[in-house]
Amino acid sequence: MHADDAWPDLRSRARGLVVGYCLGDALGRAPEPRRAQLVAGTPSMLFLSSTEGLVRALVREQLTGLGGGLADACWHATTRWAHRSRRDTLAGVVDRREAAEPGSWPDGWLSEIAMLQSGRGSAPAIEAALDLGRDLDPRPGYSASDSIGDLVLARVLPVALLAAARPTADLATDLSAAARDVAAYTHGLVGQVLAVALTRTLAHTLATGAVHPLVGLPDLSELYLGVPHADEVVRARVALRAVADHLPPNPRTSSDISHGVPSGPRSALRAMTEGLHCALTYPQRDQVADALEEVLTATPQPAASAVTFALLGAAHGIEALPPDAVARLDVGHVADQLAVDLLTQAERHPLASSNGEAAKAWLRRYPPS
Repeated sequence: MHADDAWPDLRSRARGLVVGYCLGDALGRAPEPRRAQLVAGTPSMLFLSSTEGLVRALVREQLTGLGGGLADACWHATTRWAHRSRRDTLAGVVDRREAAEPGSWPDGWLSEIAMLQSGRGSAPAIEAALDLGRDLDPRPGYSASDSIGDLVLARVLPVALLAAARPTADLATDLSAAARDVAAYTHGLVGQVLAVALTRTLAHTLATGAVHPLVGLPDLSELYLGVPHADEVVRARVALRAVADHLPPNPRTSSDISHGVPSGPRSALRAMTEGLHCALTYPQRDQVADALEEVLTATPQPAASAVTFALLGAAHGIEALPPDAVARLDVGHVADQLAVDLLTQAERHPLASSNGEAAKAWLRRYPPS
């Protein structure tokens, strides 16, 4: 069956990816995940911010005819998250506020949602990058950070939605470069490479409707040709190869997967390994309930649970996610609406509408700046 004819369709799978990520994050941190409200944490807030940044980048592209602004749009979205999280003294936030007209920043519909106007946990590497202000060098390999923390996944994984927004594009190149550039703002090379590899895998899952092991690992070196400290890229690739050998359905080894890359509880390596392992252990639509039970009984880190349910949602659609848990997810409606809006922008191009008021309303919802 061709991917375009598959059920659930691409729209359902994109919604499943976004809602699934936030659901897994909330399940992994809930003290009573079987019955209490599921409250998403900082990873979800960053994930939703980058998703909004992606939509706004597509709006800007439609207006200008120019691509290449995704990383900046996601970084601007990160500064709006920082403002909502009461981190207003960070230099990057101050710079954005001062550059805007008085009272006009932050903008967009996420800034109007009271539920999002609070901090939900720390994000040290991201706050440190924001505090650099104009001194931040966002080129891959030039970041002052050497962080390999799992929040790099929260910022970068939404780039996988390009597989839905641009299904005919050369995703192996375009998506990988976009993911690399988004990651470079906040994390070191190892964290960047891990995030790119998982983003490509998530995009492949979204495009095909099936959970896949890590894809495209040999291409990662070419993506980072000429960057400083290229030995870090080699370290990350060795660790990724070990992860791939460790994963179902045919694991070839159960030995150490880190190969010198930190793999502690809050690391990107641990999150992607555990998240992929669970999703590949229960890859079928009728096994999503088993994956949920695994998450509830094994108590993995929230970042790993988020990866698991992002993959399962991307493969099987939002209808496959556990409905009771989705109903208790505090940001579920926000996540779902962002996914729908991204596809609306990609498929219907609202700014091309003959209805001027509708176009103006869309620009208020997703300003291109």
